[in-house]
Amino acid sequence: MMKKLLILILLASQLPAFACDICGCANGSAFVGLLPRAGSQFVGLRYRSRVFDSHLNSVMLKTRETYQTAELWGRFYPVKNVQLMVFVPYNSNHQVLRYSGTEANKNGLGDAIVLAHVNVLNTFLDTTKTSHIYQSLMIGGGVKLATGKFEYGYDNEINPNFQLGTGSTDFLLSAIHTIKMHGWGLNTEIGGRIATRSNKHYRFGNRINGSLTLFYAKNWGMFSVMPNAGALVDYGFHDLKEGMRNTETGGVSTLAHAGLETYYKRYSAGVSYKIPVYQNLGGGELKALPQFSVHLMVNF
Repeated sequence: MMKKLLILILLASQLPAFACDICGCANGSAFVGLLPRAGSQFVGLRYRSRVFDSHLNSVMLKTRETYQTAELWGRFYPVKNVQLMVFVPYNSNHQVLRYSGTEANKNGLGDAIVLAHVNVLNTFLDTTKTSHIYQSLMIGGGVKLATGKFEYGYDNEINPNFQLGTGSTDFLLSAIHTIKMHGWGLNTEIGGRIATRSNKHYRFGNRINGSLTLFYAKNWGMFSVMPNAGALVDYGFHDLKEGMRNTETGGVSTLAHAGLETYYKRYSAGVSYKIPVYQNLGGGELKALPQFSVHLMVNF
């Protein structure tokens, strides 16, 4: 009896250290989504909340992870037909062990992203066009900088996912296509992340994602609304831990999403809600819960 009690005490003392080796680190994604007024520059704030349950089949290790991000972002046109986007996030991560109630928090600057697109097709700005079908195609890429703190493998920081950043400079690929007719439109976005090594202990897996969003725009003078709905698919390859593939990472998830964009003069605001409809994450040990985001922007 004493031996079993001692084992439980030792295990409990280690829980914060390996509570979420499989949790869903959301660092390093640059999902653009629907943007206001093609051709206009903007700056704004975006808030995102993502929640995960991990170690689903363990009584002692089951954990809830909450990732909140307040992000400064903007779109600029340094030269004609080139769109430059900048994302600067501030992350607030919260972890609680269901069994013991032990909590952990991390707050600070996340990984900044710079993303550029070349507008290879844009009939929205063609004043000679007589058709009512308009479309735009942007292709580009960018870089995710290692501005967020990453402490995996040092002292007691042995959880690679519950970090403010990934510790790596990663490369991004992106393509966005929009087609619109009589107020109705379809936005398609495809992206990918090529990860480099975070440090000698860890390397996050590459990622591929894509989305389809159907929208409808309605104008009343200077005021406009644009309800939208669609689906988002995200696939992550396995991470490498100490040079070995970590099978309790990566996987695929499909989320349905709905939102509303509003515009008034130079100002715009939007809200989006995402619900997982299919997921196989972390070898079945990770579950994503509904996600929420809201943003405000000023055009100039």
